[in-house]
Amino acid sequence: MEIRQIECFLACQEHRSFTAAARSLNLVQSAVSTSVAKLEHELGARLFDRTPRGLELTDAGRAAVAPARTMLRARLEITDGIDRSRGQVRGEVVVGNFMNIHTLDMASIIADLHVRYPEVTLQMRQNISGVRGNIAGLRDGSLEIALVAGMSEQIPGLTLYPISSESIVLCTAPGNPLAGRPFEAADLEGVRFIDFAPGWGIRGVADALFPGRRSVIEVADQIFAMELAAKDFGVLLLPRSAAAVSDSIVRAERAGSPIPWHLSVAHDARRTPSNAARTVIDALCRCRRE
Repeated sequence: MEIRQIECFLACQEHRSFTAAARSLNLVQSAVSTSVAKLEHELGARLFDRTPRGLELTDAGRAAVAPARTMLRARLEITDGIDRSRGQVRGEVVVGNFMNIHTLDMASIIADLHVRYPEVTLQMRQNISGVRGNIAGLRDGSLEIALVAGMSEQIPGLTLYPISSESIVLCTAPGNPLAGRPFEAADLEGVRFIDFAPGWGIRGVADALFPGRRSVIEVADQIFAMELAAKDFGVLLLPRSAAAVSDSIVRAERAGSPIPWHLSVAHDARRTPSNAARTVIDALCRCRRE
């Protein structure tokens, strides 16, 4: 069994296509399909069903995914240990990102890392499931580090490195009855609400604190959500830094105590980040946008 066979197997599992897997590995398609076939022969089990929809893991394939990822991590830990002994920083880091971040200048951070550490390669991934998708990726090993956000500074099973803390505000049109005044859960009972998709951190806050709201739309774009709020289509919750980019809405805090919103970078607590990943974590924690 060769490491290349394991890499090809996991790439096929992720992309569900020999062609797409080959592209991600910079190999020809025949090399990937041959490697997977050899691995299946050595294991004495079929790992994929070839279907019109693409590659589907068999029961044996599903059972092989976690051990295969462990094998690749072990190889990376060996090379990473040698690099550390030589003072080198290199390698690929798969990072779970967010679609909208306003407390970090992510583009500048990535560009600076590229200049300072040219042998570090970042794979930035944005999950449509938001925070929930990033947490799942950390736990199943498909992400090495990821941004996470929410009301709590702790998430079971993850090690978190704080980046920023702010409050969540209610965004409304200027003429809305709730505009600019402290609000309570009772004030949002039956109120038209602009929601984000399930899995997003803000959606989790809304579900937990304001179950009586009337959800009238789900969106995946903060700018569009604020445009709707400005036209009094509904109200929405946003981190204060995100809401501040619009001059067309009015912002209000929760009465009594603001709703906390903590942004962190995290990794699975069972795994030690690579030297390259640690460098990315340090850069994210150091470069909060003021």
